[in-house]
Amino acid sequence: MELMFLGTGASEGWPGAFCQCSCCENARALGGKNIRTRTSLQIDGQYKFDLPPDTYHHVITHHLDLADIRHLFITHCHQDHFYWLELAMRGEPFAHRRNQEALHVYGDQWVKETADWEALADAGVVFHEMEAGGSCQAGEARLFAFKANHFERKGALIYVFQKDGISLLYGHDSGFFPEGVWAQLSQFRLDAAVLECTHGEEDVWDNHMGIPAVIKTRERMLESGIASKDTLFVATHFSHNGGLLHHELEERLNPHGVLIAYDGMRLEVPKRS
Repeated sequence: MELMFLGTGASEGWPGAFCQCSCCENARALGGKNIRTRTSLQIDGQYKFDLPPDTYHHVITHHLDLADIRHLFITHCHQDHFYWLELAMRGEPFAHRRNQEALHVYGDQWVKETADWEALADAGVVFHEMEAGGSCQAGEARLFAFKANHFERKGALIYVFQKDGISLLYGHDSGFFPEGVWAQLSQFRLDAAVLECTHGEEDVWDNHMGIPAVIKTRERMLESGIASKDTLFVATHFSHNGGLLHHELEERLNPHGVLIAYDGMRLEVPKRS
């Protein structure tokens, strides 16, 4: 399974468009892995998590063909994760696609209420409502949804994605998972876990995570058997308010077995032997 991290930043991106803080100024000066657009992940060229407002930038920068995407999984309705108007660009006269297969979009009731799905039907977009605790087939993959510790007023989902015998947790936006979710996750043996680290070194556990919560999440997964020594752990969704540049994040988390994602990073997740 190939993972491609299209964007790895929080809602404001990094550097922020209007920000003059030292973290953003340093990112502008250093460039490279310190430039973070809004978070999204592509899997095997046909599956995608979230649709941020930087999607067009991702297409141009990473040489993508979004017409190949068949299944789009939305974590929640915040604009940095679901800029739904981009989906209208899939239809005529904005796009002339040779392949007329539908794009299947999955999300909760709040995602459903955010977009005009009737209008998007003309662009070949089909919506599937997901509930926490539910699952569905998505092409050759199986998708499981769980309640995130995020955006309590409306809700958000985290997902386990299974394909070709490989299980991936897409675990953000979320703070430390609710106890009920830990119980539900115990049925899985993860090959990879993508966790958020919005707050850098801050000791944040609710709504988002900081480094202490990320480390504890990995430790609990190992202790409970949800993960093993071979499980690939990756942190993403970083904010400039966390205060750590890419190399500083690596210094803090690499010793704890967690990789730091950057825009354009590709990873291969092997099947368990």
